[in-house]
Amino acid sequence: MLTIKPQPFNSLWVSAQSLQELGETFIRFQEYYESPNPDFHGKPFTLGSVKSYYSIKYGGDTYSDMWVGFNFPSSILQPFFNGLFDPLTEHEQEFLRLVKYRTDSYYIIGAQSRSVLRHELAHSMYSYCEDYRIEIDALIQKNKRKFGKVIQYMVGEGYSKKVVSDEIQAYVTDNDNHFILDNLDPILINSVNNIYQKHRRRCSNNEQ
Repeated sequence: MLTIKPQPFNSLWVSAQSLQELGETFIRFQEYYESPNPDFHGKPFTLGSVKSYYSIKYGGDTYSDMWVGFNFPSSILQPFFNGLFDPLTEHEQEFLRLVKYRTDSYYIIGAQSRSVLRHELAHSMYSYCEDYRIEIDALIQKNKRKFGKVIQYMVGEGYSKKVVSDEIQAYVTDNDNHFILDNLDPILINSVNNIYQKHRRRCSNNEQ
């Protein structure tokens, strides 16, 4: 059973009765949005195919162990509503029923704890607040060589290169990844956090 609560930056926090249920609900939404595997990113695919991929690559049904938080824009749902992923699983159907009457653009977060929610809200802010996103992207691009080791680490952890900047800002501002904090120049860590603090209140206050 899923529970939905509204959050800042026009986002929805979705939780379940277990992390396993949350992973089963979001696996195809999340992989369609940002999978590094070109067979899944932006393409329809079956649940069996993505589970087979994880089993071969990581040695078992590891999805809910590897990923404890989920985030994606509501536009990702349209192919599922349009039948491109039929047959939908029971978990997918339950989630889509809960949001089927929303016609605006919003952001979806999946998390089982408030600590994970804090991280995922940074993704929501990155999506919602254009000025914040532009400034973060510019900082990382300007210092790409200094961010190089962290970028390689993120890709090795299974993140698509397309979302690396988003992931870096979420991990740095949440202070919850020791590799990144130990391998990134403290000046850049402070720069990311300063940009985050500068925009957070303004972005939240700008919500309608």
